[in-house]
Amino acid sequence: MKTTAWILLFLNCGLLVYFNLDRILPNAPTIQWAEISPEKISLLTEAQISKLPKIIKPAPQAVAAPIVTPPVSACFEWGTFSLAGVSKVKIALEKLSIEPIINEHNAQTKKRFWVFVPPAKSAEAAQKLVGEYSTLGIDDMFIVQTPKWKNAISFGLFEDETLAQSLLSTLKAKGIKNAQKSLWKQEKGDATLLLNQLSSLQVSSLKNLEVDFPEANLKKVACK
Repeated sequence: MKTTAWILLFLNCGLLVYFNLDRILPNAPTIQWAEISPEKISLLTEAQISKLPKIIKPAPQAVAAPIVTPPVSACFEWGTFSLAGVSKVKIALEKLSIEPIINEHNAQTKKRFWVFVPPAKSAEAAQKLVGEYSTLGIDDMFIVQTPKWKNAISFGLFEDETLAQSLLSTLKAKGIKNAQKSLWKQEKGDATLLLNQLSSLQVSSLKNLEVDFPEANLKKVACK
C-alpha cells in the first residue's frame, strides 16, 4: 500500500514538472529574420547615381622641388707686389687652380700713398704694436717683411691722397702719433693681381695663402 502511494506521488511530480518546463527553464533566444520584399528593390538610373554623395579623396600633396644653390663665386684684387714678387705668388696661385690677371704699373707714372708706422726694433716689438692697435679698433694692417722696411706696420696703399690723409688723421686721433704718410716708390714698378670667379673652396685656400705675402693687401671687389 505504501509503495503504491510513493509511486503515485512521483508520477504526479513528474507530470507537474513536464507541464511547467517553460516556466522552470529559461526560454531559448529566438532569432527574427528580416523579411525581404523583392517588390521594393529597384535599379538606380545614371541620373540617380550622379546625385548620390561623392567620396572626396584628398588631393595628393605636391612634392617641393629641391632647391639648387648656385655655386658661390667671388672676385678679389691682391697687391701691390713688386714685379719680382709676382712670379712667386703666381706659382702659389697655380697650385690652387687660380689664374690671375696681372696689372702692371709703371713706377714713374703710377703714384701711391703709403700710410704706415716706421719699423720697430724687432719682430716681437712689431707684433706687440699690432696687438695694441687692435685694441683701438684697427684691424686692417700688417707687419712689413721686405728688408728695407722690415717690421714696419703698414695700414694700406692709396691712389687717392685724400683717402690716405683721412686714414692718417683717424690713426692719430686714436693715439697712434707716429703714424706717417709717404709717397710709395717702387723703382722697378709694381703690379696688382685680379682674381676672378673663385669658388668658396678657392677663397678659403686664398685666405690661408695670404699670410705668406704680408706686403700685399687682399680685398674683395665686384666681379666684372
